[in-house]
Amino acid sequence: MIFTGFKRKSNQIYFKKTLPGFLKNEHKSPFDEVKKVLVFFDDNIEKELVVRELATLLKISESDIKVVVFQRKLRNEKETDDIITPKDFSWYGKIDSEKLKNILTNNYDLLINYSKVDNVYLNLLLLQCKAAFRVGFAHMDKRLYDLLIRCEPDEIDLFHEELIKYLVILKIVQ
Repeated sequence: MIFTGFKRKSNQIYFKKTLPGFLKNEHKSPFDEVKKVLVFFDDNIEKELVVRELATLLKISESDIKVVVFQRKLRNEKETDDIITPKDFSWYGKIDSEKLKNILTNNYDLLINYSKVDNVYLNLLLLQCKAAFRVGFAHMDKRLYDLLIRCEPDEIDLFHEELIKYLVILKIVQ
């Protein structure tokens, strides 16, 4: 429909309007170790395998990793616990979904975006999420992240290798 294009455009306008405030008021909470992680996926990645590997690398429980999967359209009505769609957002960046509001009220030590494309809806979540350290692929908007890793989005093993290397250098993990 034509209204979905208008809605997406209104969300892009809201994102551009609030981004300078986000960049100016970056209040990151210090943390000693990674305890809670928020992970963004698009629908092309096998999330269970990646979460299991990430929990092993960071030496945390899989239950401490919160997963959000973005899909353009909801494909399976049964799996709605961690899947978000553009329907969870309304005009001008307002979040309608209670599950997203609950996610955004929590504080996270680490946020990792495994998305293959730069997405206005995930960027809106990045603006509103309380995460101390944000990591993504190098093709993403560099203003939203603390660490960008240059590799192809399909190279998850290389991404994890580089992620752990830099988190150790930055003394975020041991």
